[in-house]
Formats: sequence, structure tokens, C-alpha cells
Amino acid sequence: MWRKRFPTLAAMGIGLAVLTAGLLFLHGIFLREREGGRRTLEAQRRALEQYARQALTDSLRRALEEASPRIEQAEANPLMADTEVLLFRAGHQRLPRTAAPRGDDRRPAQALHAALEAQGPLALAAQEEPGSPWAERLLLMGHFLEAQRAGGRPAVERTFREWLAHRSSFVLPVVKETTGALWLLERFQAEGQPEPTLMHALLRDGLQGLSGSRIEGVQRILLERQEAFERSDFAFLRERIARLAELTHVAAADFNARAEAGPGARVALVFPLEEPQLRADGWYVEPSGPEGARGVRVSATGLVETVRQEMRERGLLEEDDGLTVSQADTPTPVSLLAVFLESPRLATAAGALESGYRLKALLLGWSGALALALVGLAVLAHERKVRFLALRSEFISTVSHELRTPLSAIRVMAETLERRVGGTPGAGSYPSRIISEADALSLLVENILTYNRLERGRWEAQREQVPLETLIQRVVEDTGAQNTTAVALKTDGLTGVSVAGDPELLRMLFSNLVSNACRYTARSPVALHVEARQGGATVVRVGDNGVGIPLESWETVFEDFRRLRQEGLPARGGSGLGLAICRRIMSLHGGSLRIAASSPEGTTFELTFPSA
Repeated sequence: MWRKRFPTLAAMGIGLAVLTAGLLFLHGIFLREREGGRRTLEAQRRALEQYARQALTDSLRRALEEASPRIEQAEANPLMADTEVLLFRAGHQRLPRTAAPRGDDRRPAQALHAALEAQGPLALAAQEEPGSPWAERLLLMGHFLEAQRAGGRPAVERTFREWLAHRSSFVLPVVKETTGALWLLERFQAEGQPEPTLMHALLRDGLQGLSGSRIEGVQRILLERQEAFERSDFAFLRERIARLAELTHVAAADFNARAEAGPGARVALVFPLEEPQLRADGWYVEPSGPEGARGVRVSATGLVETVRQEMRERGLLEEDDGLTVSQADTPTPVSLLAVFLESPRLATAAGALESGYRLKALLLGWSGALALALVGLAVLAHERKVRFLALRSEFISTVSHELRTPLSAIRVMAETLERRVGGTPGAGSYPSRIISEADALSLLVENILTYNRLERGRWEAQREQVPLETLIQRVVEDTGAQNTTAVALKTDGLTGVSVAGDPELLRMLFSNLVSNACRYTARSPVALHVEARQGGATVVRVGDNGVGIPLESWETVFEDFRRLRQEGLPARGGSGLGLAICRRIMSLHGGSLRIAASSPEGTTFELTFPSA
């Protein structure tokens, strides 16, 4: 049973394996297609983000380059706004300026100003140590005021130049320097006609001293040295400087704004800076020397938006695409700065790629399931077919076995009847015809049983050397006894020729060939020509003088239950298994059976037995 099932099951298994391999191969193609699409989209995303990051880096450097003149000007001029620029020199923050008035309550500036108002500089000079710079300064201030009151212009100019020369030559404590200069300028403005240019220089921009040193304006001094003043003194001096500037038509708006703004924020930098960095507090900083740095306050979000607009104009981004920059709580080196792209277009493409892959994978899964279902149905159908054939074989075997006994009884009774009534008037040839038909039916039953046993693989061949001449003679005799047609046998080369095989099967093989020769002929007697030759294999040719077989039927006559209808011949019984059994018997012996020649003059069968 398993031998019959094995080819079909093996074919199904191979087919299923090939189908599975094909589906897996297709799935691999779909996977590679998806991964390739993902890599393409990711490469596109990385390229756009890299472009945006480089553009942002260039924007940061360009912002600092544009701010460099402001940094230099703000460093030199405390009146300029310095909140948006950053400067470190020798590890110390220069911009934004962080100086602020002190919080004590001594108020030395107000006390000095009040003393100058009440006593005058000469009286205060008398209270100082003779020859000290401050005492000399007070004397010069007093001489200038005396000359101004006297009205002599040369004396006024001389004493004022002497005061300026002393300022450029001696550095006094900033409280005394600033308060004394402010009080003198107030007196100069109140009691004389100061030149506007000179007043502008002394109040605001400063001027170059005779000795080459620079004399700063009181506005700059107060802002530059805030930490030297007490808070109320700073407010007092600021108010008086602003009032004097208003009276002398000197600009003071920026001075007031810087004084009200208060100290700038301290920026914590760790030196040396290895590379430019973007800080969380909005500063972009570049190193300038081992312990120096320059920076500018930027809006990373604004710069990124500018980059986005530029990329949109170049056709690199869509309208809905967005850019974001990574900013940590700690300073981020520019080389590690990351820009992220948020692109609905790329997200949609990635989703479509994933959906396509899932759809293809689903189709593959359904194809595999359908294939398994078909294989299951095929196996079920095959099992039902095998079961049907087994039941059919069993039925045929049972019926054939059941027919053998009554056929034997019929033949015995027919022979008895022939002996008793044979030759008597009225009996005719009935007994002999009964015997002949019983023999034909017995041969039919025997063929069916043999076919069934061969089909089910239940015949165990008993090999022995079988002489061909004796075998064929006996077969012809038996067949002649069972048929009314005479058989004329002619042999050639059979003497001494034997073949290895099962005697019973070989007898049935030649019996079927001889019976077919008798059945399919219109001539009498039936002429049989059997010849054999040996040359390694043994080749036996069996020829008859029958009606012949059409060329297109040379192979189909060996099929199971196949019978040919020949014109001019009466319908004869038979199962259509004779030649099929003959070929199976030859296959069981390792040989072959074919039609060597056929014409209306007869048919020649060629049997090839392998060498022993």
C-alpha cells in the first residue's frame, strides 16, 4: 500500500517544498524591498538633517561675525548695550558687564559733594595732608573757581588745563575722582559759559590728556566702576550727571538706560574651550585664545526657522516639513548639535512602504494556506482513491476466489456429462462447449486474480531456470485444448534456452499472448512463430497471423482494462487485462515487453529478459 502511495506523496512533498521555498524567496524579496525603501528614506532624512545642521552652524558663525564690531565697541564704550554680546579675556567676563553698586550705607560721594558745596575745595584742601594728590587736586579746583569768578579768560583756561593735566597724571580713588569732577563741572556750568564740545567730552566721551593718558567722561567712569560706589551714591551721582547733561545739551539717554538696566548676567564658562558651543541660555560662544571667548545671544528657534525657509525656497522641504534643534541643559558643542526633520511626506512614504509589505506578506500567507489546503484535499482525494482501489481489489479478489470453486465444479460435471452422453443423438456439442466456456471463464478469473495480486504487490516471485521450449509447447497444448481453433507452432532457437523467472507467471505470460493470438484472428489455423536469441539478455519474439494492431494503439493496448474492437471479428469476451498482466510480469522479472511489428498480416511481440 505504501509503495503505491509513496510516489504521489513524494511528488506532493516535493511540490510543497518547492512552493514553500518560492514563497520564502518572495518574502525575502519583499523584506529586502522594504528595508531598501527604509534605507532610502532614512538616507534622504539624514541628508536633509545634515544640510540643515550645516546651514545652522553657518548661521551661528555668521551671527558672531556680524556681532564682532559690536563686541569691540561695547568693550571700549560702557555706554553701549552689551546684553546681547559676550566677551571673556584671561578667564574673566568683560561683556556683559557684571559690575553693580555696593550695598553698604556709608555714602562717601554724597558726603564729599555736600562738603564741597558747603566749604569749597580750598577749605577741604587745608584739611588734607599737604602735598598729597587729593590736596593738590582740591587746590587746582579752587584756583579754577577763583579765576572763573575773576573773569579773566586766560587764567580760566590756564587753571582748567592744570586741573586736566593733574587728572591725566594722577589716579585718585574713583569716588573722589568722579564726585570732584562732577562738582567742578556743575560749578563751571552754573557760573560760566563752558564750551559745549569740552563739556561733551568731559561728561561723555572723554578726551586725550597732555601726557598721553586718556581722561574718561564721568558717565563712562560711573558705569565702568559701579562696584566702587555705594548704591545710594550711585543713584545720587547718576541723577546729577543726567541733570548736568540735560543743562549742557549732552546726550544721556543711553547713559540712563545702561544705569537702569543694572548688571549683566554672569555666564559660566569652563576654559579652555575646545570648540564652539551653543548654550541652553541662548549664547553661541567661540573660543578666542586659551582663556578667552567671544559670543552672541541667538535664538536657535529663529535661526532654524530661517534655515527651514531657505530649504523650502530651494525645494528641499515641503510646506508641512519642520525642523527642530536639540538643546540640552548643558552646553552643546556645535559638532554634536543635531537638527531633526519632521516630515509628514516621509512619514507617509514610510507608512505606505510598511502597508505594501504587510499586504504582500498577507497575500503570501494566504497563498501558503491555500497551497496547504489544496495539498490536504489532494492527499484526502488520493487516500480515497487508494481506499477505493483497495476495496475494488479486495472485492475482485473475493469474487474471483468465489468463482473458482463453482467453475471447477461446472467443468467436472461437463466432462462427466460429455463422457456419458457424448455422441448420443440430441446431445450435440453442448458438453464440449460447456467445458470450453468454463475454461475460458477460468482463464479470465485467473487473469483477474493475477492482476490483483500484481497490482497490490502481493506476488512473491519464485525464481528458477525455466526452459522456454518446454514452457511454450505446454502453453500451446493447453490453449489448443481450450479453443476450437487449431494452433500451428513454429519455433526457432528455443532448444536449450532457459530464462530465470517464476514458472507460474511465465506460463501465464505466454498463455495470454497465445490466447490473444487465437482470439484476434480470422484465419485457421492460428500460426505462431516463436524465436529466441541470446546475447547477454535473452530476446524472445512471438509472432501470430492475427488482424494486427494499429500503430497508434501499440502502447494503449498495454493499459489496464483496454480492449480493441476490430472490424470483421465477432465480439469476444475478455477483461482487457491480458497484455497489461504480460507487461507487469516482465517488469517484475526486470525485463520489457513491446510490440516489434504489426500489420493486417499479424503482430510480433518482443520480450527481453535480463541476463541471469
